[in-house]
Amino acid sequence: MAVKLLLVGLGNYTHPNTRHNVGMMVLDNLAKQLNLTWTQHRPWKSHMAQIPLSFVTKSNVVDVDLILIKPRLLMNVSGTCVAKAVKELSIPASNIYVFHDDLQRSLGKLSIKTGGSANGHNGVKSVMEKLGTDAFKRVRIGIGRPEDRSPDVVADFVLNKFLPAEIATLEETVYPLIAPGQGLQTLCVRGELWRPVKEKQQKQQKQQPSPKLESVDLPSTPLDIKVQ
Repeated sequence: MAVKLLLVGLGNYTHPNTRHNVGMMVLDNLAKQLNLTWTQHRPWKSHMAQIPLSFVTKSNVVDVDLILIKPRLLMNVSGTCVAKAVKELSIPASNIYVFHDDLQRSLGKLSIKTGGSANGHNGVKSVMEKLGTDAFKRVRIGIGRPEDRSPDVVADFVLNKFLPAEIATLEETVYPLIAPGQGLQTLCVRGELWRPVKEKQQKQQKQQPSPKLESVDLPSTPLDIKVQ
């Protein structure tokens, strides 16, 4: 029997390509690579796309019914859309992945966590309130933060569109981690983010302790170095 997984892209549907919409942008890219067409699903007040997938692991084959949704309501009340979809699909919180922007991380940095506070993100807060639980997974996508931390400046920052160079960064560092293949399989089967081999090696090297220098007894008299 196929496992149902729900991927939610948070954002403001009427403001495409803004930093606050990066969750929707990631799902748009995934849908494009899977050749999916978004359709408006009025009962959920969302756009949705769906596809059955099979992932071959070392021990078995995992069948997944993958559902993607983009709420049409504003970010701050998007939990209503998610709750309607979850109720109709009968999906447990552990099978829900909410993709959203994160000011605490530099552009292109991803992390995933289950449960915990909304960290000030109103979209995540709305989902928590409407589901009545925080036990869903959040894929946090770094968008950076302006040097001026005043509320008005931050609000303008997240509601403005990505610069071309920032879009290029997303295409290079973010989209591949959720792309069909190793990225999507790691997310759907293991509930984790895929890390390329090179990135894993760099992380391991950072964790290795620095080599200890052995003490050497130096001669009491200066060395006699001859230059020919």
